[in-house]
Amino acid sequence: MCKISSHLKLCTCNKRKISSSDSYWVLYRWKKSDVLIVGDPVIPDNDFISPDDELSNQKKILSVLNSEKCFDFDIQLKNKDSLEININCLDKDARSVNLIYAFVFINGHWQPSTYDPFDSERQKKRSGCIKYS
Repeated sequence: MCKISSHLKLCTCNKRKISSSDSYWVLYRWKKSDVLIVGDPVIPDNDFISPDDELSNQKKILSVLNSEKCFDFDIQLKNKDSLEININCLDKDARSVNLIYAFVFINGHWQPSTYDPFDSERQKKRSGCIKYS
């Protein structure tokens, strides 16, 4: 259930507003900040999938990020850039849920990170929808 394809494309071609029912990505650039964020964060609901599937999904995404040109545009990544991957799928009760995976770019490679909806030391750089093949 909710196993991710090993071929993902992070697209910017769809200019419509992304909703919580879409699979989407957000790229952030690290920026020192003293801002306190107040609001309603999207909290991941990854508990409904098995730990083995969770790890498999993370490894597949990491492999794509580090071995393929996964963005549909040219980008110069910088140390501490972070990427949030939101995969929309259905749980066992057919409810729509988002699996959220976080990665950070360090020394020329993406590495797994912990998703933190309260991280204020990042600035949204780009976002878009995810296409599977």
